[in-house]
Amino acid sequence: MPIDLITARMRAVKNFRPRGFTGFTARGLFFKLLSQYEQGLASIIHDFKGIAPYSVSPIHIASNGRLEVRFTSFMTRISRALLDALSSRFDVTVFGERVRLEEVEVARVDVSRLMEDAKPVRGYIIEFRTPTCFRRPSPYIPLHTIGIFAKIMGLIGRPKSRYRFYPLPDPILMLRNLKRQWDQYIGGLFRGRRFTKWVEEGGVALAGVEGINTHRFVKRGGNSFLVGFTGRARITLPSDTYDPEHAKTVNILLRMGQYTQTGINRTAGFGVYRIVREREA
Repeated sequence: MPIDLITARMRAVKNFRPRGFTGFTARGLFFKLLSQYEQGLASIIHDFKGIAPYSVSPIHIASNGRLEVRFTSFMTRISRALLDALSSRFDVTVFGERVRLEEVEVARVDVSRLMEDAKPVRGYIIEFRTPTCFRRPSPYIPLHTIGIFAKIMGLIGRPKSRYRFYPLPDPILMLRNLKRQWDQYIGGLFRGRRFTKWVEEGGVALAGVEGINTHRFVKRGGNSFLVGFTGRARITLPSDTYDPEHAKTVNILLRMGQYTQTGINRTAGFGVYRIVREREA
């Protein structure tokens, strides 16, 4: 499937500035637009279980003063519905204010080019620009061993497993998430469990962090909360486990994730990051 990037640029009729984290408002705008042309699809996507086929960026103010939001979609049907909704409107409501729609930009990520341009990079500096958080199973069981454990657990009974928020830059959890996105919506790159096994046995490692901060968001009603981190992380591929082909796969996934975001709540603006620097072999 393609990866479509739809960027809407708007200008407020009144002079106002959004305050705080705007990812949840961006998600609300996404569903409002989608439901105008595809009410059934909006309901399906809203209730979807599993890794979401879309992500949104927080609404932010560009250098020219316009408000900007980006929707990323793995599904052409979602992309078409959003474009139909945006092309038929001259204004939308954001933060309770009328905002004039000025420009819609559409781009499609060339997945084959991502694969062709892959490099066996030895290290990265990654900047997490919006709150990012991963789900970590507890007790932790490496993905590549699940098949074996599933057979054993079928005989002796499954242990009670829970997931916990993990608001730190763990490269293993990050690559697990990005690989799930690729497997579910693109496919055709990974065979068997060799790559996952290599990652979880030390193929990638966290080499350092800079300016890491955590952010806590209380959900409506105050009964639960979300948490995420921002800042920079240095990720390395250690020499004693280095594999050039696996290194290329890491490069593909990390470059894809710059468009699709990573971790939980990608649908509400979490997990936006960029690769600041690459260190080649």
